[in-house]
Amino acid sequence: MIGKKLIPIITLLLFTSGIVVGQTYEQKRKEILNRQANTRAEINVLDARIKSYQKRVADAEAEYNKSYKQFENLNSLIALQDDKITQLEKEQEQIEAEIELTENEIEERQEELRVLIENYKKILLFAYKNGKTNNLELLLTAESFNQALVRSYYLKKFEEQKAKQAQQIRQRRSELDQVKIDLRQSLNRNEIVISEIVSEKDVLGDQRSKQMQTVENIKSQRSDLLAELQKNRREKENLENTFTTLINEEARIREAENERLAKLAEARRIADVDRRNSEVAKYSTPITRENLVSDAALLDYDKAFSASKGRLQWPVNSRTVSKKFGRTRNPVYGTYTEHLGINIVTEPASTVKAVADGYIISIAPINGYGDVVIVNHGSYFTTYGNLSRIDVGRYQQVRAGDTIGLSGLADSPLGENLFFMVRQKQENLNPQDWLVK
Repeated sequence: MIGKKLIPIITLLLFTSGIVVGQTYEQKRKEILNRQANTRAEINVLDARIKSYQKRVADAEAEYNKSYKQFENLNSLIALQDDKITQLEKEQEQIEAEIELTENEIEERQEELRVLIENYKKILLFAYKNGKTNNLELLLTAESFNQALVRSYYLKKFEEQKAKQAQQIRQRRSELDQVKIDLRQSLNRNEIVISEIVSEKDVLGDQRSKQMQTVENIKSQRSDLLAELQKNRREKENLENTFTTLINEEARIREAENERLAKLAEARRIADVDRRNSEVAKYSTPITRENLVSDAALLDYDKAFSASKGRLQWPVNSRTVSKKFGRTRNPVYGTYTEHLGINIVTEPASTVKAVADGYIISIAPINGYGDVVIVNHGSYFTTYGNLSRIDVGRYQQVRAGDTIGLSGLADSPLGENLFFMVRQKQENLNPQDWLVK
């Protein structure tokens, strides 16, 4: 009877000794740590830019007549500081996800260890009740030689399983201790990040106070109000007029060329040879500029751009917007102006890339925006302003990711920023609706 009970008990213990987990804890934790590393890299970039603007703010404080420049630098600094806080909060979320994963892993490991210990207790209890004397008795009381061999096999397996389970318990305890160490490390990192967030928010509050003080200083210079407003309006109208002229000229050339091609096709159908040759010669010379993009290619550009809303890559390696699109209130004068695009804070002379396939229709300096490149994408247009260097030519076709030039320097009209604009026909669009979030 004892032999018959022994076999199913040992078999059960053999099959329940290991617990298999799908994706390992180490793999999941490694993925989270990789995301943390990427986020920390972005934070370090923002830190470097923050230090640059902090130096500029300090330099601007040296002279009162640079107060407006100080305000602009503070504005960019605050935008960078806000972005850093956002990234820190993202890092905190990732660490908290790591902590949750680790805590869950500890619970699973503790349950696994409990099951192993319970199984081991059963083995020890069985071994206590059925010692070596009973084992020998099992072999001697076998009804046949084969039965004795079977009992010997399972008794040997039983001893091996007992030793294996003891080893598994030691190993699981060691792994559990390591996971608890991981948890402590995660909790420590989380405390550091939370402390950094609190510190950054305090710094940001001080910067906002300093900005308001700067604004109050500048408000005393009310005599510049009218000139500033008129300047902004002239710059806006100049850019709008440039677009209107370009679009109308492009449409006129394209319409004239299409009309010539239609007349040429009609001429080739004239029956009279002399008259046909005369008319064909009359309309054979293109009246367009060189490198005119075909209507079919233009339609492809348009469709591709239209389908890319919210998915266009940013034109520079920065997503910090210091001046947003649309109607904005001047914090100094309390007046409202229309901003046709966005200003993106960049490193000096950062590489500027085309956001979509298209071709260059204009390269020209525009007051208030510096050197400007305008790219045609069908019925859509993108504008890259405040460039310190231009690497493309007019009517050149570009692909998404091709280099347009370099962004502004400290002495550029908009400082170390890129002016970026999206337009559809006569309507200006919010670029941030089109760029990837």
